[in-house]
Amino acid sequence: MRASCWLGLDFGTSSVKALLVDSSGAVRGRAGVAYPSSYGRRGEAEQDPSDYLRAAREAIARCGAAEADVGGVGLAGQTPTLLAIDRDGEAVRPALTWQDHRAEAEAAELAETFGSGERLFGTRLPWTAAYAPAKLLWLARHEHEHVARARWLLQPKDFVGFRLTGAAVSDPWSSKGLANVLTRAPVAPLFEHAGVAATAAPPLADAWERRGTVTAKAAEEFGLTAGTPVSVGWSDALAAMLAVGAFDAPTGFVLTGTSSIVGLSTADAPAGAASDRLLEIPTACAPLSVAYGPTESSGASLTWLATLLGMEVPDVLELAASAPPRADSPIFVPYLAGERAPVWRTDVRGGFLGLSADDGPADIARAVVLGVCLSELDVLSVAEEHLGARATEVRVGGRGAGTPPWSQARLATLGRPMRVLEERDASALGAAMLGAAAAHGELAAARALRGHDAQHEPLEAGSSTLLEAYREAAQASLAWSDRRIPWS
Repeated sequence: MRASCWLGLDFGTSSVKALLVDSSGAVRGRAGVAYPSSYGRRGEAEQDPSDYLRAAREAIARCGAAEADVGGVGLAGQTPTLLAIDRDGEAVRPALTWQDHRAEAEAAELAETFGSGERLFGTRLPWTAAYAPAKLLWLARHEHEHVARARWLLQPKDFVGFRLTGAAVSDPWSSKGLANVLTRAPVAPLFEHAGVAATAAPPLADAWERRGTVTAKAAEEFGLTAGTPVSVGWSDALAAMLAVGAFDAPTGFVLTGTSSIVGLSTADAPAGAASDRLLEIPTACAPLSVAYGPTESSGASLTWLATLLGMEVPDVLELAASAPPRADSPIFVPYLAGERAPVWRTDVRGGFLGLSADDGPADIARAVVLGVCLSELDVLSVAEEHLGARATEVRVGGRGAGTPPWSQARLATLGRPMRVLEERDASALGAAMLGAAAAHGELAAARALRGHDAQHEPLEAGSSTLLEAYREAAQASLAWSDRRIPWS
């Protein structure tokens, strides 16, 4: 690759992260700019799309991209968020983020109407309020005037991509639910049921393809050079998988953050029905197929405990590291805000099992860290059971992934070698790699940008007894959620 820099823009749930990487993989600049979400009592979770543009302009300026020789721009971002724009590229209403759960009734209606969605979508997609089908039906029912104005239904990274290039394009995985990931055609029965024109679904292309180039107008607005290639882009999850090497060869992976994303990539996906506990990425969407699941709360569990104890998260981690391992330590189930994989229930709640009067703040902190890691092992084990293969190593990416006590807890639970990505912003790095791929016309050209990772060896094999104990505690949480009654 020529001596250029590559810019990655990752539009996450709470901020955009910009990463400027040179052709050797060295980071030349980075910036993060936050934007707010608006929450409501009915499950609302919305963001102002203009905040994505504002944050992108600021992050580009702060990371030094305006002064660099940028050879390509790569995009990644949160999904499944639903963002409707008109013909001029203006948002018709705030974006409904993946955290918006007000469409529970619509999700139930779609499940009753269509049954399994695998035939419609080309992959298994749970009928939950988090995903695009229920959100689309909710908008059509409750805000028809906004839907009538919509020309395109996009993700945040696609919205910014449209403003950069003028092209309304998405990738199959980010648009799952609106389009069939195998045929790349809009899901006509869904649009018909909602009374929305299927032409609102954007054209699809591979994430590493070029969606277009920066227009003269966008160059002036964003501080980039006109004519710079811009990738179609991926979800933040798949961009992070790219960054840790999950698409180089079959491997296990854990991507950490507010939630965790855990899975196993494979060159030999099993024929037959998909797992009802996982999401599956087919090779129509990525170089390898992947069985994986997102959890709901991982880093969010530490934030909750920090708030409860009146501490900062780094102090809670230090507290957890000070607690000695005990055979009778309590088990924590991190279903604090419901759970996605492997149970897919928004109503389930977490808890502790095995608490004693001897347990203090340090023991509780250690239990929370260990419980998050066990929830990750639970998802990885489900993926291994489904694929009939065991991950011989696990690639890990995310902020703080290589620091104690996270690294020790994951080594203890996983019981196999870990390769921890040095770059903490894995999704932004994956986005920069997509920018390089879009400029060069092939994904393989971007691998040199990955930089370094560190290998960690476990002190002993992982304990199946610990996973069994965690699963028993998780079942207790599910049973309590099934039978709970209001306090009188």
